[in-house]
Amino acid sequence: MIKFYILLLLMLPVYTFGQVISGTVSDTHDKLLSGVTVTLKGTPQVTFTNDNGQFKIKISGSNPTLVFTATNTDTLELKVGTEKKELKIILNPRLTSLDEVHVIAYGTNTQRNSVGSISKISSSDIQQQPVTNPLAALEGRVPGLVVTSTSGIPGSSFTVQVRGQNTLSTAAGQLSPKDQPLFIVDGVPFATQNGNINQFQSIASPGTGNVYSNPYGGISPFNGLNPNDIESIEVLKDADATAIYGSRGGNGVILITTKKGKMGRTALDLTFDNGVSVLGRSMSMMNTQQYLQMRKEAYAIDGAIPNDILYDPNYAPDLTVFDQNRYTDWKNYFIGNTAQHLNTSASISGGNANTQFRIASGFNRDSYVYPGDYGDNRFSFSTNLHHLSDNKKLTLDFTSSYSYDKNRSSGNPSLLTAFTLEPNYPDPMDAFGKLIWTYKDVPLDGSFAADNPYAPFRQVYQINNNTLNSNLLIGYEIVRGLTIRSSFGYSNARNNEFSGLPLSAQNPGFNPQAAASFGSNDFTTWIIEPQLEYKNNFKKAIYSFLLGSTFQENQNKSTDIEASGYINDDLIESVSGSPVQTASDISLQYKYTAVFARFNVRWDNKYLLDINGRRDGSSRFGPGKQFGNFGSAGAGWVFSEENFLRNKLPMLSFGKLRASYGITGSDAIGDYNFISRFAPSLYNYSGTLGYLPQNLANSQFGWATTKKLEFGLELGFLQDRFLITTAWYRNRTGNQLISYTLPTQTGFSSVVENSPAQVQNTGWEFSIQAKLLNSKNFKWNTAFNGTIPSNKLLAFPGLSNSSYSTIYIIGKSVNEITGFKTAGVNSQTGLFQFYDVTGKITQNPVARNGSGFNDYYDLGNLDPKFYGGMQNNFTYKNFQLSVFLAFTKQMGYNYLKSLYASPGEEFNQPADLLGKYWKVPGDNATFQRLSSQYGDADVALANYQKSNGVISDASYIRVKTVSLSYSFPTALIKKIGVKALRAYVNAQNLFTITDYKGGDPETQNLYGVSPLKTITGGLQLNL
Repeated sequence: MIKFYILLLLMLPVYTFGQVISGTVSDTHDKLLSGVTVTLKGTPQVTFTNDNGQFKIKISGSNPTLVFTATNTDTLELKVGTEKKELKIILNPRLTSLDEVHVIAYGTNTQRNSVGSISKISSSDIQQQPVTNPLAALEGRVPGLVVTSTSGIPGSSFTVQVRGQNTLSTAAGQLSPKDQPLFIVDGVPFATQNGNINQFQSIASPGTGNVYSNPYGGISPFNGLNPNDIESIEVLKDADATAIYGSRGGNGVILITTKKGKMGRTALDLTFDNGVSVLGRSMSMMNTQQYLQMRKEAYAIDGAIPNDILYDPNYAPDLTVFDQNRYTDWKNYFIGNTAQHLNTSASISGGNANTQFRIASGFNRDSYVYPGDYGDNRFSFSTNLHHLSDNKKLTLDFTSSYSYDKNRSSGNPSLLTAFTLEPNYPDPMDAFGKLIWTYKDVPLDGSFAADNPYAPFRQVYQINNNTLNSNLLIGYEIVRGLTIRSSFGYSNARNNEFSGLPLSAQNPGFNPQAAASFGSNDFTTWIIEPQLEYKNNFKKAIYSFLLGSTFQENQNKSTDIEASGYINDDLIESVSGSPVQTASDISLQYKYTAVFARFNVRWDNKYLLDINGRRDGSSRFGPGKQFGNFGSAGAGWVFSEENFLRNKLPMLSFGKLRASYGITGSDAIGDYNFISRFAPSLYNYSGTLGYLPQNLANSQFGWATTKKLEFGLELGFLQDRFLITTAWYRNRTGNQLISYTLPTQTGFSSVVENSPAQVQNTGWEFSIQAKLLNSKNFKWNTAFNGTIPSNKLLAFPGLSNSSYSTIYIIGKSVNEITGFKTAGVNSQTGLFQFYDVTGKITQNPVARNGSGFNDYYDLGNLDPKFYGGMQNNFTYKNFQLSVFLAFTKQMGYNYLKSLYASPGEEFNQPADLLGKYWKVPGDNATFQRLSSQYGDADVALANYQKSNGVISDASYIRVKTVSLSYSFPTALIKKIGVKALRAYVNAQNLFTITDYKGGDPETQNLYGVSPLKTITGGLQLNL
């Protein structure tokens, strides 16, 4: 018997060898973890958990130990015996931003395992900002991303650009709409993208009666997304991150992901905040004393005498009729009011291991800073459902969000008269609230304000926008690691717009007619993307292969009805109430299809490889040109995992080199341009409508291409307390899709074609994250990002003979500005003078033209030299303070670019001009002489506004966000059944440090509403 036991003991290692241990791995919230490395300690035996957190591994030895490692959890070592065959492993999370999950194209990843350039803004960053548009939350926070507000008016639009301008525009310095990134919300391309949704609202030029469109202002479609519903915003920049989107990702991709339900008990979250907004930085205008002194000096210089004779060249009611002691700060009168901000939201979420849900709603109201009952009101509703079957094979995700936004404002949102109106202009209303059109029996139409300055507030404007975004994702695991899925997405933005000009807003002395515009605009996108994905592991490798296709269709339908001749203002909101009506409509359809594939592999957590490929088809191209091929390759080396470094550099906790190269493209040139199109004329001839040609056909243009190259270095020190990322990129866009400018006598102003021009964007991007202090009661975290960009037109064959010869310069930025070079003010004549092409001083420089004979110089560009942001988060016990600074180094147009007439005429002027203009011969002044009426001073000013004199430093540092909050102790609030309670105060655009000579250095618009200063206070409650 003793011999038998001895034999049994000798055979024990043989018995344990070949035993299989299986189990599941989850986190502390019972979420199953995939990709966890399971190693038999001391042996080469290794395996990985699958998508359902399951693993199997053979054990051997008398005392086997399993080691569980994952990138975002603490390492766990567990001794196992032969009697344990089914294990349930729970890994504790290891908090580091390297392992934070990032949403990428058709999946997720982490910074540790990514070879692409991806930046993430989390919900915690968004909730600290009192903003109603999620785009506003991105300003200054992402390297390589420039987000610029066009106005401080509620609901106004933003321009967005990722890594510079890739496409030629019809004029230097203008942002091409083709340079907008692709916006995807919960896997669905946003129907409107970032185009303005309004058709009406234009800018009226004061004193001229001219009306011109506002290409950058308007109503933003993203005002329909509730920032409280957003979980994260990822910005994808390089080829590895964007090439799988093919032609849609050439200018970068922005992924917006809404919040999802989480496993646990049903919870109710409530948020309420209220606050005020006031006008941000702007210029002071002259007061009455200063203004009248300027006007009198102008008349003295001209040797003229002002009079009260209507339509006389020297008619000056401000000097002869108006009250000389009256003063009204019209800028403050019209846009100096305090706006109210109200935001509330509520959500219910919860679920079990199989099903999680979230239902949320919100209401937001922002009033305006100018007088009247104007406001932007938004109601939003969102829902999300996630389900996993008991056998862990079937998954279902449904996400939907809806919002209704009602924006009511003045019919003239630019409010230019608020700045240029005479400061002694009489009260625009009488005691009964009626608009006045004469003063002391003198008609006011002969003064600068040809119409009553309050008239725009009697106009009516309203836009109602409905936004719906939904996505259904269904997946099924056929066998272990092989999953088939498909997403079905739908996005729609529909708005109704009304603009009315009632009789009460017009001078009755001119026999006015009431008029109105009625518009509708409907944007629809549907998309279906079936996919097949296989994930597995082999030895030390974790790999996956994704194969999919895209079927997408966009539609845009709009109508515009112009009605006039209303006999009563009460009928102005009725189309049928007008005797004269004209109508027009537009219907556009865009179809897009693609097949795509992605292969990625991670070997031993050290070596990373991504390969993407896509073939796109677009309805915007003619036969033979409809398909294009795009792709990328990216590789990474986590050198900190190498044994020869791990032991020699103990301070280095993470180090990765990455590189990517690929080709993306663009078909952003509009629909139907490859064929001839005709449309009915708006007006009939002898009772019959005719047809008008719409475009010049060209079936030969094809895909634009962008070649992207990037190298990156990522370092972590002291257990990732300090994370540093440095990246260099180079994007080259060729075969440009442009609307080539033609002489108007050809019958068309432009034709779509491919340009041989090649535009290059290069740059350096930096980001630093640091946990400076991490004691029990006090924590200090800081984050910094910066970008140094460079834009250059590399080549343009035939430039000198093209329509762009007067716009672009090879080797310079596509935003390079050419113009006159100022030589100051002539001390004898008092007028601006300039250098001609030979360097001689001239009073009459020659403008640039196609012949090449001109006096234009290269004046540089307005591209930012560098930009970025810095955030500091301080936590002391239950208090948290967050301060975010945004900064930009740039040149910009100063206020002199915006002057409508020479100072001295009947326009109020910025007070900054005082003491700077020429008075008598021999003066060495910085600004030319005054002029009481149109003449040679206006001609000189027009030339000056084309010179380097109107370009100056527009750099700034802005205290963008300050957030202070207090979280009530759990022991205190649990007595009243509250899980969490937080009180906070948030501030946005608190103040700006700048030497900019103008209004706000961000918008650079003297006659507009700058970004508002907003301060709100609120409560966040979790039940």
